[in-house]
Amino acid sequence: MKIFYVALLVSFTLTIGLPAAEEETTHLAGRGAKTPGHPGYMQVTDTDKAMERAVEHAQRSLGFFMAALRANKPGDTTFEIKKGFVDADRCEHLWINKITYDGKIFHGRINNRPLEVKNVQLGQRVTLAPREVSDWMFLKNGKLMGGYTTRVLYARLSPEDKALFDKEADFKIE
Repeated sequence: MKIFYVALLVSFTLTIGLPAAEEETTHLAGRGAKTPGHPGYMQVTDTDKAMERAVEHAQRSLGFFMAALRANKPGDTTFEIKKGFVDADRCEHLWINKITYDGKIFHGRINNRPLEVKNVQLGQRVTLAPREVSDWMFLKNGKLMGGYTTRVLYARLSPEDKALFDKEADFKIE
């Protein structure tokens, strides 16, 4: 059984308007320079049915994300996609920000410090085809849109970790 590492969420410094070094984008939704670790990153197995359904939902609804990205409406911010990066027998799903789409390929920068894969790094420019997207998200007037894998992981947090997440995140999960 393989273990998959999934970054729950990146730091949403863009939504709170604070300048941030890229190293600060490794934790749950923190505003300070935090290191990777629980609850920012969680392990899931490759047989996790809830996570499989979340990825399938993200894939089926990717057109909605692409339309919102193109429309660039006021109040829509923090567009990100997630991809699984493979290095030998490890797979780690990382968020990618600064997203553009040229009609065929997404372009962006890795927005989580990898913990398990060594063939990519924080801030690295990457490209990916729509079929490689394992999740997508953006904020609509402070509310999380998409983020299906994040919602699965959020539901698994302890009450204390949910409270910390809710306190540090500058958005709402509904």
